[in-house]
Amino acid sequence: MTATAKDSVSASASGSMRHEPIFLLAPARSYSTVSLALLAGHPDLYGFPEMLIFTANTVGELLDQCGPWRHRPILAENRLSGIIRATAELHDESQESWATRNARQWLAERSSWSPVDLMDHLLRLAYPKIGLEKSPDTVATDEALDACFDHYPNSRYIHLTRHPVTTMRSAITYWRSVSDDRTGLAAFAASSWYSGHRRILRKLDQLPAGNWLRIKAEDLVTDPATWLPRLLDWLGLPHDDAIVARMTRTERWRFAGTGPSGDLLGGDGKFMRSPALRPIPEPTTTAFDPAWGLLDEMCHRMMALASHLGYRS
Repeated sequence: MTATAKDSVSASASGSMRHEPIFLLAPARSYSTVSLALLAGHPDLYGFPEMLIFTANTVGELLDQCGPWRHRPILAENRLSGIIRATAELHDESQESWATRNARQWLAERSSWSPVDLMDHLLRLAYPKIGLEKSPDTVATDEALDACFDHYPNSRYIHLTRHPVTTMRSAITYWRSVSDDRTGLAAFAASSWYSGHRRILRKLDQLPAGNWLRIKAEDLVTDPATWLPRLLDWLGLPHDDAIVARMTRTERWRFAGTGPSGDLLGGDGKFMRSPALRPIPEPTTTAFDPAWGLLDEMCHRMMALASHLGYRS
């Protein structure tokens, strides 16, 4: 696509051209990447990698993801993978190094755009497919989640849940490369799970019931043949056995894997490096590990919220 053609659907286009996306809302370590890859297999959906759209005021700020990651440039670069991969794919139908370089330059030249301008631009390029996006950062702060709902009030929202104990166990293992403070990691993981879901509940309460749906990641990933049709019925999208079977081939998602260069992410690194669908192991226990050092009050609050979300004690 030429620069002229790309800019013909620029950020200044009228609201009538907007194609409302679907957002999958979940805290980190909720199986959200594989869940999005499952849905992205539907022919009418365009599954984006993590775009971090609501974490900055401008594209320039979004590109400068060093901030708290300045001491870990590899992590900062991984966080940029989503917008770079999506821009390269939609502009040049490629994620080869030349296309990602073009995407990086194109984004830098539009550093004054708001990230929502960028999202709208990419949604129009993906049309007639419906855009589908998830970023755990969206539910990590009140400001980010409020921005999501404020800018896309007519979107549909999928609230994805995972049991707090298995979420925490996954988070502590995943983030151990960043810190060896297990107690600190546990406190952060607990806060991320609890605060993230509380934020989501607060915002969903403000929407019409038909605009959102809640589903357990454990159900969706373990039994997609049952749960994908239910999700697709809610979205009003056609499906049959062949479509559902195609959707379970998560390795076929256009952003699965680590790209031709082998160093692109835009989602959970473990899934990206091995993107085929695989069963979720049954948890050996759903009790909080005493070694995590969580206060009894926090454990009680988390289990009460888990019960509200449909998990048994």
